Amino acid sequence: MAQEATRRVVLAGAVSLPLVATGCSKGIGGLGTPPSPLPDVTILRDAIAGETLMISRYGAVMTAVPDQAGSLRPLLDQHREHLARLRARLVEPDAGRAPEHSPSASASSPEAQVPGTPAAARRYLRHAEQAAAQTLLTALTAAPPSLAQLLASIAASEASHALLLSPHRRGG
Repeated sequence: MAQEATRRVVLAGAVSLPLVATGCSKGIGGLGTPPSPLPDVTILRDAIAGETLMISRYGAVMTAVPDQAGSLRPLLDQHREHLARLRARLVEPDAGRAPEHSPSASASSPEAQVPGTPAAARRYLRHAEQAAAQTLLTALTAAPPSLAQLLASIAASEASHALLLSPHRRGG
């Protein structure tokens, strides 16, 4: 009886070996094309790209107009916190892959657009904050409730940044 069971295991292994070998030779591609990301993943990736762009804009302004760094650093820190919260929500099996950039987030290099005067640099950031807040607000209707809450909170923060960067504010 034990010999019969052994024969069945060997036979099953012999039958399945070509299937396993075929799968291994094709690698992960043998599994087919991965599905497209769900809309909330796309929204999250776009929000991450937007926050990354805002951080680079602040860095470019602080480099071009160093005397503004002290007043801009708290706003930059808030953008870094936004980015951390957004990234914490994104769970992807292929974490090593670079995130896809939305067309609006990768339009051009922030460093090439930064004005050299404090007032112009603050205006540049104010407009960027307003645009970022509007982009997030537009995404709210397609986002699931918990993500919509986070996006609304970040949009409100960015709108308040725009107010802080207004010319009538101290340092503007």
